[in-house]
This record gives sequence, C-alpha cells and structure tokens, in this order.
Amino acid sequence: MVRFSSLKPPYKKVPPKWLPAYEAHIRTVEGQVAIVAAWVLLITVIFYQFSHELRLAHRPDLWLTELFFRIPVLLSASLTLLSHYTGKPLCQSRYLLRAMGLSVMAMILGLFLIHYNGRTADTYQITNGMVISFFGVAILSVRGSREWWLMFALPLTIFALVAQAQGLALPALLPFMFDPLVMMIIGIVMSEALRQLRAGEFLARQQLREQATTDQLTGLLNRRAMHQLLNQEYARAKRHGATFSLILGDLDRFKGVNDRYGHNIGDIVLQETARRLGSNMRAQDALCRWGGEEILMLLPGTVLDGAMHVAEKVRRSLADDPMLAGEHSIPQTISLGVTSCHGDDDIESAIKRADDALYQAKENGRNRIEAIASPYSGHVLSAHQSF
Repeated sequence: MVRFSSLKPPYKKVPPKWLPAYEAHIRTVEGQVAIVAAWVLLITVIFYQFSHELRLAHRPDLWLTELFFRIPVLLSASLTLLSHYTGKPLCQSRYLLRAMGLSVMAMILGLFLIHYNGRTADTYQITNGMVISFFGVAILSVRGSREWWLMFALPLTIFALVAQAQGLALPALLPFMFDPLVMMIIGIVMSEALRQLRAGEFLARQQLREQATTDQLTGLLNRRAMHQLLNQEYARAKRHGATFSLILGDLDRFKGVNDRYGHNIGDIVLQETARRLGSNMRAQDALCRWGGEEILMLLPGTVLDGAMHVAEKVRRSLADDPMLAGEHSIPQTISLGVTSCHGDDDIESAIKRADDALYQAKENGRNRIEAIASPYSGHVLSAHQSF
C-alpha cells in the first residue's frame, strides 16, 4: 500500500481518501504544462540563437558560447516533446519540468555572466531575458515550494559563487538583478495562486463526484456507483479468468428498530452498521448501500470460501456487540447471502444468486449466512452452504 504521510502541501489540504486521485491530477497538469513549456522554449531559444543582428548588443564572437549554454534547454525541451508524441515517456513530467527549469536558469545566468561588463546599455537585453526566464521558471513549478527551492535557490547560489570567483562584486550586480528577482517573486505568487486554484477545482470536482456516487446517510457507495464497479470487475474477470465474490446483507427486523426508537435512531444504526462492515474489508473491496437496510459487498479476487469467512466476520461484528444509539443499547443482527462470479457468468445472475441466498438466510432463522456457488465455478461442495 502506498503511504502518503510524507507528502507536503497542498497534499495536507486534500482528504487522505483523495490523495491518489490528487497525485494523478497533478501529474496530468504537469504533463500539460511540460508540453506547452517545451514548445515555447524550443521556438524561443532557436529564435534568439539566430537573431543576433536584431539585438542591441551584437556579439558574433559569442555565438558558439551562447549555443553551448542553450543546448541543455534545447535537449530537455526536445526530450519532453519526444516523450509526449511517441507515447513512450522516458521519465515523469515533473522531472522533465525540473530539467527544463534548471537548464533555463543555467542558460540565462551563464549568458548574463559572459555579457556583463558593468555598463547598463550592454546588459539591458540580457537583463530583460532574465526577467522573462525567472517568471517562466516560476510558472513551471507546479508543485509549489519544493520546486522553488530547487529551481531558484540552487542556481542562484551557484551563480553567486561563480561571480565571486570571477572577481565580480555582488553589490555591483544587484541593480541588474533587481528586476529579475522582483519578477521571480511575482511568478512565485502567481504559481502559488494557480496551485491553489487547481487544488480548489479538484476538491470541488471530487465533492460533486462523491455526492453523485455516495449515499449521504452512511457514506457508502450508492447503487449507481456500485453498478459501475461491478461492470468493471466483471470485465476484468472475463479478460483474465479471475473470480470475485458478492455478499448481500440485510439487517434483521430493522423495521422494528424504526418503529420502537424512531427513524433518527434507525439512521444511527445504519451508520454504525456501515462503519463495522467497512472495518472488516480490504482497501480494494467495495461496500454499497444497495437499498433501504440492504448492504452489498464486492470482494475482487476472492473465491466463495474466502467470501464466506468475510461474511462471518461481518455477521459477528454486529451480533457480538449491541449498538449504542443515544441512550439506547440496541442488539442488531444481519443476514447475509454470498455468491461468487466468474468470467463466464454475468452480473445480474450473480446478484440474483446473492439475493436468493439472502432469502434462504432469512427463511432459515436470520443472523446467519447462506451461499450459492456460481454454476461456472465447478465447486465441489453443495450449491447451498451456510454458517
């Protein structure tokens, strides 16, 4: 299981259950930003390399030196485009963004050092280039503060050390660095604002999706969402010859709870039932409020015998401990029907078998489990099993 406890902001603002989806969302954004950035860099850097005559400080003797500093940018941008258009990513987009950002910083700071001569007029254009570059690199920092330290702190520290080694006084460089540094701060603020907007949009979308797929009382999946999962699991079983199981449960004499204690107490019993059942399930299992007081459990990769053991744990989690609802201690049991499903089976037949098994459990005294094996399982035991 992947652990996300070490993730930094904005992950701490996203509920743990949504962290994997948020990570996937961020990777998608990084991929989109990387493609746009790669095209912009490729076109811009090539244009600047072959447009010396259009610039104020025309230094033909530095053509090869400038090309040397621009080659890493061209390579990182080309690698990004190659990864995208061939459909064979060589590495994650976040690393491609870092490579482009660091190569841009190395290029623009290196060009500043080779063009700097202490005269404002000769350094004007390279300073403008730094303004654009610092802002652009800030926008590439999709993940926020961790990226800013890497993109700016490391290159600027190396720049300061190299400038000192060349005998350049840092106070003398500050007037030329002032506008780029201000633009860096503006870029960081805008990058953070965009990050917050993306996180807010993601959370709003997830909340809407959850409202559309979740039962509001119990927090379990609703019937529509469960049908989607059932179809996905059936397709997987059919493709790979896998087996999954279903457990259909119904609270025993639940109408009597509502009649005696009221619907508010009945709602608490349903919520506590959902909590106890969920505590006996794996992360890959799915739990649904199938209707009223009926609960449906989907157990991927589980054969009938395994599902029977899960059902027994579920049954005991309710039967062994009364539920506390307000001032009331309410004994509540559940009857369960179990079946398995294979690739040659179909979803509706499997649900019908689980429902038939549940009916048998009710008829045979409640607070018990009945199972009906799939006709395609070749199960050696009898068709009906019980606990």
